[in-house]
Amino acid sequence: MSAIRQPAVAGHFYPADAAEITNWLATLPVSEPLEFYPPRMLLMPHAGYAYSGALAALAIQQIPRDRYSRVIMLAPGHRVAAKGVLLPAEQCIAFATPLGEVPLDREVLDYLYQQADTQYSELAHRHEHAIEVQLPLLQHQLGHFQLTPLIVGRYPAKKLANLLRPLLNPQTLLIVSSDLSHYLSYLEAQHQDTFTLTQIMALEADLVPEQACGSEALNAMLLLARKLGLRPRLLGQHNSGDITGEKLNVVGYAAVAFYA
Repeated sequence: MSAIRQPAVAGHFYPADAAEITNWLATLPVSEPLEFYPPRMLLMPHAGYAYSGALAALAIQQIPRDRYSRVIMLAPGHRVAAKGVLLPAEQCIAFATPLGEVPLDREVLDYLYQQADTQYSELAHRHEHAIEVQLPLLQHQLGHFQLTPLIVGRYPAKKLANLLRPLLNPQTLLIVSSDLSHYLSYLEAQHQDTFTLTQIMALEADLVPEQACGSEALNAMLLLARKLGLRPRLLGQHNSGDITGEKLNVVGYAAVAFYA
């Protein structure tokens, strides 16, 4: 098994050519930082760039280049049903994208493996898009950093928050990769996503999977935000119907930053 996890959705969810990614990023409006200090946590959508890439970029633009040396990313598993927290394969040292390789933080991953309810799973990470689509944006904005990619299955939010708390420090950015409602009508999605975002802005950590596909991870992040005294700010939201015009079955997206 290769020590480098190769791109699985390049050319499908986002461009497979590095120059095309760079050119796409150059077309996006520049978002100035909203606060003096950068956010400590981000909620970022993970659909294809045509659908939610601009929102994800809006979130990552709040981070100055070279600000964080470590990124912990939590994502749901779309292809492998699981309990607990799934780590990349033990021998994996980097995730690759068309922009290059992102080194994994093996020190943190090895620490996590010693904790309860965690396991290595090359299969869970092999084709998962929710982490991969964020990496070119992070590479472009942050430069060099180490990645801790975690797929979160069924797992109590309090236990996940307690697992992550010792890892959070001023050099670490926590990202939850999650979309909101799935396959509702346009108006139903608007209503439900507004309700979900109201809960997120109030740091109410009782979201269910119907509200967000990464609800387990998102609930843990909300608990951590409350514990750390962080304040959420909604950066933007829309759904796929706003992009395609198709209003019968849409997916909701939002970008939220959490500031100290």
